[in-house]
Amino acid sequence: MAQRESLRRPGAGKPAEGSIVKLLIAHGDAGTRFALRQVAVGLASIDLEPVESGEGRQTIELLLADDAPDLAVVDWDLPGCDGPELCRQVRARRGSGSPYIILLTRGEHPLEDGFEAGANDCVRVAAGAHELQARISAGRRFLVPPSRERRAP
Repeated sequence: MAQRESLRRPGAGKPAEGSIVKLLIAHGDAGTRFALRQVAVGLASIDLEPVESGEGRQTIELLLADDAPDLAVVDWDLPGCDGPELCRQVRARRGSGSPYIILLTRGEHPLEDGFEAGANDCVRVAAGAHELQARISAGRRFLVPPSRERRAP
């Protein structure tokens, strides 16, 4: 329990600047997971280590583990536990130490439902690879803000 408490402190569990960040790719379709992995591999300059899951319960377990990924791209229609429910469960258990979650959604899903459930970002499936890369990069910056240079007075 002491470890779970530490995950709730603001800033707890955030990776150090320049370190490798685990990116969880959670989608029920293996071909789509492969394509999403290729998008992540295209971001080699920001040191991502892709981890994959094809099922909701497994994804929740990965996100609640002591060595949980700090960043996740999760399909709204993930088998076993949809994306919004996954966000609610992870936020309820991890609090402020939760990962940065990007929900992939189709046109029929209202984006506000994803945000209300606890997603940090929502991206329509029709978005191109460059847009998804930009969103992942933004999430990475959120986890580890760039160091501020001190200027002489």
